[in-house]
Amino acid sequence: MSERQRTPLAIGAIAAVLYFSEGLPYGIVTDLVPIYLRIQHVELKIIGDLAGSVSLAWTLKFLWSPLIDTFGTYRRWIAGALIVIGGALGAMASLPASVTAIFYALIAVVALGSATQDIAVDAFTIRATPGSMLGPVNSIRVTAYRVAMMVGGGGMAIIAGRVGWRTAWGTAAAIALGMLIFASTLPDDRGERKAQSSFAADLGHWLRRPRAGILLTIVFLYRIGEFAVVTMVRPYWVDRGYSPAEIGTITSVVGATAIILGAIVGGWFVAKFGVYAGLLWLGIAQTLSNLGYAIVATMQAGRWAIYAAAIVENIGYGVGNAAFLAFLMSICDRERAATEYALLSAAFGLTGAVVRAASGHVAQYAGYPFYFWLTVFLGIPVLFLIPRIRNEASILRT
Repeated sequence: MSERQRTPLAIGAIAAVLYFSEGLPYGIVTDLVPIYLRIQHVELKIIGDLAGSVSLAWTLKFLWSPLIDTFGTYRRWIAGALIVIGGALGAMASLPASVTAIFYALIAVVALGSATQDIAVDAFTIRATPGSMLGPVNSIRVTAYRVAMMVGGGGMAIIAGRVGWRTAWGTAAAIALGMLIFASTLPDDRGERKAQSSFAADLGHWLRRPRAGILLTIVFLYRIGEFAVVTMVRPYWVDRGYSPAEIGTITSVVGATAIILGAIVGGWFVAKFGVYAGLLWLGIAQTLSNLGYAIVATMQAGRWAIYAAAIVENIGYGVGNAAFLAFLMSICDRERAATEYALLSAAFGLTGAVVRAASGHVAQYAGYPFYFWLTVFLGIPVLFLIPRIRNEASILRT
């Protein structure tokens, strides 16, 4: 099916399902697994190490993206990745309720399959979406992805709390199978493509643009505070004595709703006031949103205060993410968008991997109050860099 044959409704529907499929395994790895590990009494530093290690799959996915762009079809890569993801989740459902080396290996397989699916889904969507649909499709993308994370994290946690972890893993595998059936119906529409991609040449081209160093530093640092806080939020809830069902409901179900609301507000703000204003003011809001957990942990506040902290932090996450995605899109050349976006994603993904790897060690030895205050201060330095690109109209397209 060619681009001209697709209606806006069809394009939106395809994007919704594909980004739900993309967000589900990510939600399982980043939201559900830390809850399971902490319930199994795994140390915080090990949870942090695991989070940092598996996140490398998404950080380094650009290394094998040329294979996906060169061989086979995007549909087959998506379907193949879903087979791997579903198979690994099904195997997890057959394991005993304990943490073994096999469990860790299967999590790594899910992460690798998820990262590979991301590459193919992003490439397929870029090919399938006309310029006039970029805005609506991006909104659909964020919403579908967050709903999938809510299902993969909070939804599966609720199932685990009510009927057991094996059922939760098995349900996730069944959803992946449903996505596989949908993927098999996708058209093999790839358009014209290069036989080979050169990341070195594209990276060199990007680095020659004005203020490339400052732009890259902003990419590295803009989300560092959020990466830090989200890694330890769920272990914190477990240590405060809350059940998996309650953790899933508040941190993922309610949290995802707050993130979607924040993304809508953030998208409106960027559309009305421009990328620069969004990057600065929504970045400030993103940083301030971490204060909730810092105050709650310091005061050992009760249930309703923790609920409020979760909602505020997730709204901050949503508005900051909206600004950051707009920023990334604005500093990518359209003719090199796929390659440059993969490279920039690797840059801020590397920041996330490092922060997640260190998070458990800091939280375990310094305590939650110190750690959550640290996440607030980590978000401040980048705010002083943003004014230095204020007049770069050619870079920050509004």
